[in-house]
Amino acid sequence: MALIQGDRALVISSGGKDSILALHKAWMQGVKIVGIVTMLPENPYSMLYHAHNVKHVKSIAESIGINWYGFKAEEKDEKGSLERALKELKVDLLISGCIASKYQKDILNNVAESVNMKHFTPLWNMKAYDVLKEIIFMKMDVMIVSVAAYGLDKKWLGKHLTQKNVNELLRLSEKYHFNPIGEGGDYDSFVLDAPLYKKRLVPLKVAKKWEKDSGALEIQELIMMDKK
Repeated sequence: MALIQGDRALVISSGGKDSILALHKAWMQGVKIVGIVTMLPENPYSMLYHAHNVKHVKSIAESIGINWYGFKAEEKDEKGSLERALKELKVDLLISGCIASKYQKDILNNVAESVNMKHFTPLWNMKAYDVLKEIIFMKMDVMIVSVAAYGLDKKWLGKHLTQKNVNELLRLSEKYHFNPIGEGGDYDSFVLDAPLYKKRLVPLKVAKKWEKDSGALEIQELIMMDKK
């Protein structure tokens, strides 16, 4: 899509790697990003919004130096909740981290159109390897906060996407046939540091929960620290 210089944009983000990478790529293209909007789902198993650690996206926005807007996503009207939020915020452009989910992209396209916004997806149709390669290249500190795929055990909770771990993730995804970038909820992540962060985020207290073949890591306490 053609971007118009001066467009005011919001990034819809749960704090995960895809949306934060999309934020950086849009920023580098000259998009004026004024804030991050996070939908806080009533349904922890929402098909549209991630629920893990979303309250901490406020710290990401603070570290970058942009506004944060959190809105409750009503279980019976998740799409309508986003539409009402965007009407209230009144910007030109919605940026998302959609990569391959046509379901998610179509919903965001429809919502954006309904409130006279454009929807920009900088990562759309990128290959999984290229997404992970760019995360490593940009030195983003990405921590895995949930896993729900055969082949990913509880040891992956709290792991960071270093080059070594990315190589292992790709190997396991080929062996067990899960999505290497986590599409469909195979795993979720939270970005603790990235080039636009003025301070890095440091979890002080976490709690891990595991049931049968899936689990999640809850960041219970988080602080911001100066970068070295």
